[in-house]
Amino acid sequence: MASVTVLRKVRRLALAGLLLGATAAFAQHGGGGMGGGGGMGRPQGGMMGGRGRGMGDMGIGNHAMDVPTHPTGPQLGLAGRWWDERSSIKSLGLRKDQKQKMDEIFNSSKGTLLNSLDNLQREEDKLSSMSQKDRQDENKVMAAMQRVEEARAELAREIIHMQVQIRQQLDPDQLNKLDAAIANQH
Repeated sequence: MASVTVLRKVRRLALAGLLLGATAAFAQHGGGGMGGGGGMGRPQGGMMGGRGRGMGDMGIGNHAMDVPTHPTGPQLGLAGRWWDERSSIKSLGLRKDQKQKMDEIFNSSKGTLLNSLDNLQREEDKLSSMSQKDRQDENKVMAAMQRVEEARAELAREIIHMQVQIRQQLDPDQLNKLDAAIANQH
């Protein structure tokens, strides 16, 4: 029983990394997951480059997995708490009040994000624990999959909402610099 609990925790952390990484990839052109590591001007690092950084100090994992991307829309997803990275602060010229407001937005979003993640995990657990008989019933499987996809979409909406609120704290010049850094990674 203890190993099942540990396995579920590991699955939950991996799923969290995947889902939180997916939102960065969700709205970007082309491949890859979320970035992390070095500065904005460094390859595979900074605000958007590279792989391997989750949602900062949310306590639900620090690695984003590679996920398929949707080829439409600008990239909104920012790697973790990018506004705390020295290179981002310097490159964008972030002010203390902007960083503070971004922290407030991030912290106020945690509860909702974790609730959405828990809901997704519950729906995925229900799907994976369907009886053999129920897995033979296409209607039941499709209904369970629909609930999983709805929960995943809700989590993505919550993350994108937070990301847009964080972007709204930037001045037009800072947004241009941020978008240029995002474009340079492709």
